Amino acid sequence: MKIAKILSAAAACAVASTLAVSANAQLTTVDETGIFKSGTGSWMPVVYSDGTFDSSEKDVTDPGFDCREIAVVEVTFTPDDPEWWEGEVGGAIVLSNKSASDSTHNWNGKEFWGVIDEDLDLATLDETKPVQAVKTGDLQYTLTMNVDDTNNVVDDYALVQVAVQEWSNGMTDITILGMTLKDASGNVLVSYDANGNVTTGAPSAPVDDTTPADTTTPDDNAAPAPSAPASDSKGSPDTGVEGVATVAGVAVVAAGAIVLSKKRK
Repeated sequence: MKIAKILSAAAACAVASTLAVSANAQLTTVDETGIFKSGTGSWMPVVYSDGTFDSSEKDVTDPGFDCREIAVVEVTFTPDDPEWWEGEVGGAIVLSNKSASDSTHNWNGKEFWGVIDEDLDLATLDETKPVQAVKTGDLQYTLTMNVDDTNNVVDDYALVQVAVQEWSNGMTDITILGMTLKDASGNVLVSYDANGNVTTGAPSAPVDDTTPADTTTPDDNAAPAPSAPASDSKGSPDTGVEGVATVAGVAVVAAGAIVLSKKRK
């Protein structure tokens, strides 16, 4: 493989704007597929909301677990165009929660930069960043962020979101393939697919397995009733999410003029 690239006069600045979601929204993203335009993006499942926010924010969402249990966030992504992929990707994972008592844990993130992919001769990983990317498949990379006192969910949380933001002005867009939240023991609390749909960990509906006692007096002369065939069917949890809405997100990074040429064999 041979790669040639000329990159000149690139500058970036961050610009924040308002997020808006419609009723029952679970995900805020830059478009309906979760693709980031280079240097622009925020992909953000809403993990929990108590519904006390105005219409510009989040409606009631409850995953069925205590968000203070979140100890690890894993995010898997892939480049959209392998021919332009040079591992130039960076940004942050943000575990954000609103609280009446603690504003320091709102939009507190940890950064990542680059990947290592020996098959593609890519070695752009910055090992000084708190979040590291590991190759987990062909053109697939997983970011792992550990939660600590600086970015944990506080006791009186009222809104919890996990945002993946891409700031890098990379050569190609990336797609978030999914996100998984785990507890300190490595158990999956909830997982999301590329569109923010819950794929595992969703709370199941309560099952009433109580059977009323039979109070009928048995008739000793009656023939025994035939036994019903045993059933091995089991109820399965409802893991679907209805009414997932995707709308425009935040964190825009403006790039300067970019001139490049590239050839890959």
